Amino acid sequence: MEKCSKKLEFNPNTSKLTVTRLPMKNCDKCKSINMSASGFFGGSFVAPLDKNKIVIFPQSYGKKDVSVETMHISCQSDMYQPVHNYGGVIIYQYDSKSEWRTANNTHCKTGYIVIQDTDSENVKQWRNEPGAVHGAVYRNAFGESVNEAEVVGEGFAIRNDTTFEINSSVFSNPLGSAFHDYRRRMHELSEHSVRKIVEYWKTAGPCWLREILK
Repeated sequence: MEKCSKKLEFNPNTSKLTVTRLPMKNCDKCKSINMSASGFFGGSFVAPLDKNKIVIFPQSYGKKDVSVETMHISCQSDMYQPVHNYGGVIIYQYDSKSEWRTANNTHCKTGYIVIQDTDSENVKQWRNEPGAVHGAVYRNAFGESVNEAEVVGEGFAIRNDTTFEINSSVFSNPLGSAFHDYRRRMHELSEHSVRKIVEYWKTAGPCWLREILK
């Protein structure tokens, strides 16, 4: 059997995630990523080849698996402006639910993304929230603290020099989480797709992108 490489692609027209296999001879033409990684005490991110999605398996029998088939950017996200700083979060699960409403009645589903300007006073007022930047973005977007529910997610940031950062202690490496590995960074699977979504957001804006990602 011919060896193959695997990659995960995000389709902006459908919001779907697609796992594909390519012969090793084509590897120099694609982005190859690790398809699963488990931590010392955390869960695993896996992209099954026969199903176009990411599955997060918790290392706990009392927790539900998380199935991420689409990613959706919120209209509560700010418009991109060069030389500004932005914090973003992607939410996978909320109190074991794949669909929920937050304290300010925001309707969310697994794969919900919000990106906000961390230089704005709206976000700065919540800097006492966990993790400073990502906790503040979550509080400003959803009207509640991340500590008020069991939130499974990851955090990222876009710096004023357009640097895409993937570390977050409050979302990507929360203490005692059954859904994350030992690292503070986003998993490679989600990072690859979220990077693409951020590029669409920077040029198209959150509400236009929301329409094509339904």
